[in-house]
Amino acid sequence: MNKCAIVANGSHENLEEFLFYFQECDIIIGVDGGLNALSKIGIEPTVILGDFDSVHGQVLESYQNKGIPSISFPKRKDATDSELAIDYAIEQNLSTLYLFGMTGKRLDHGLTNIHMLRKIPKSIKACILDAHNEIYYGNQNFELEGYIGKNLSIIPMTDEVKGLNTKGLDYPLKNETLYYNQSRGVSNVIVQEKVQISATSGEFFIIISKD
Repeated sequence: MNKCAIVANGSHENLEEFLFYFQECDIIIGVDGGLNALSKIGIEPTVILGDFDSVHGQVLESYQNKGIPSISFPKRKDATDSELAIDYAIEQNLSTLYLFGMTGKRLDHGLTNIHMLRKIPKSIKACILDAHNEIYYGNQNFELEGYIGKNLSIIPMTDEVKGLNTKGLDYPLKNETLYYNQSRGVSNVIVQEKVQISATSGEFFIIISKD
């Protein structure tokens, strides 16, 4: 199964620090203005996608001249370029999906992109990454390894997340309920190599963050 990275037109702060993610990917999707960022760090996408209203003309022309497959959409449409890229990626027999340029100045785009994690099949390990955060979607069971010392927050996206249990965190939760309109799950700390999170009902985001 393939590993895939999508680079959309959000924040690209310190994108060069994620080069090893791109190096392990079989598919790299450059989305409109995200192509500008890929060009700066010398990464060549395997496919380019979007309405191409944000990419610099010379960057787009350069990739097109190399014969990289291009999927064009009209500017007036019922889905964002980011969602269209995610839909395309889901069809590519993936095990892993890294999402870059999904957060930034536009809160409307950022919130929408984060919530789109929910549409990605559970068989695909999907994560939004930026210079300060890794964002995952979870329900029932979720595991992570290798983040000792990092902050971890569990953010409910349903009214309640019930039967929540955690292992590997400084403040363990045992058969707890987290509520959508409260902050109890924010800013825990990872203290063990392996973190386990389980819930009997509800949906949530897991955010690993650094200042």
